[in-house]
Amino acid sequence: MRKPVTFSLGCGLLLLFWCMSGYNGRAQDPVLSYVPDSSLRLYPPWMLWVPGATHFADGNWRTGLAFSLGETGAIALGIAFDKQLRSESSSPYYNYPLLLGFELYNIDKCHFMRNRLEYIKATYPGFRYDDIAFNRLMLEPFRPKNIFTPITGLFVAVALGQLYLESRTDHPGYSDVNELYLLNRYVPRTRAMAFYGTASLAASWGAGVGEEYWFRNGLMPIWDYRFGQTKGLAYSSLLFGSLHLTNMLFEREPDLKAALTQALAATVAGWLLGSDVQKRDYDIGPASAAHTWYDFTLMLGSFLINPEDNIFGVGVRFVLP
Repeated sequence: MRKPVTFSLGCGLLLLFWCMSGYNGRAQDPVLSYVPDSSLRLYPPWMLWVPGATHFADGNWRTGLAFSLGETGAIALGIAFDKQLRSESSSPYYNYPLLLGFELYNIDKCHFMRNRLEYIKATYPGFRYDDIAFNRLMLEPFRPKNIFTPITGLFVAVALGQLYLESRTDHPGYSDVNELYLLNRYVPRTRAMAFYGTASLAASWGAGVGEEYWFRNGLMPIWDYRFGQTKGLAYSSLLFGSLHLTNMLFEREPDLKAALTQALAATVAGWLLGSDVQKRDYDIGPASAAHTWYDFTLMLGSFLINPEDNIFGVGVRFVLP
């Protein structure tokens, strides 16, 4: 089982920012600028690259500190323990502190993106998107009204189907696990499982919130407005899928066939999620929940069924016969 790494979203973020340059090309102050004839504050581009910057600019020091310390701490931890984690894993996604740090960054910068979307709406009144507040956005995957929807049910059902197929192969299961490798040592199964489950949920939440906001509430609405909903949905889905090909950069032995299959599956998933968002007049809540719980079901379920092939590449020691 393989899950896309955040490098794909990083590429999409860069491309999206470039695509939006035509909407925000006016000169800006070094800190904050005001859109002419509007009270809307427009964040300068450099804030996209600084953890927590937009929250600090708004005076939300607690939120800014939480994101800046969380992002830099996780990324620093990933860099510090890179060699140890690599030595105990054959997975290209072995550095889970780095992964979680970038997932947190993706969520943090939804705040920057929201500011740009507000600007586009103020400039082009016909533009449509979900103007959900940032604090509410972070909770969307956990709201019952988003969980109990056809799109979330479909994605969870697909994940369960994948797990069923994986369970039909013969390999040691979770009950055979003795210890798991975390950072620089092996720890008992029960304690390690609590960490693994929490990390899986955090990574799934980051993808469900960050990727859906940037792609289904940012890029797709922009292209919908420029080219029409049919082309906007098609273009954004193709981009979402094709960016998954960048995952080969992290493979020690790249598998082109597997990468193409993953990219095709991601394109179909992007089309289903984008179509649902369009039908709901750009309400991204159900899509965010669907993405989150698909990832979490697959990540945790795959580990329980086949611990050796886990998304984080965590080293596993099994109980001796």
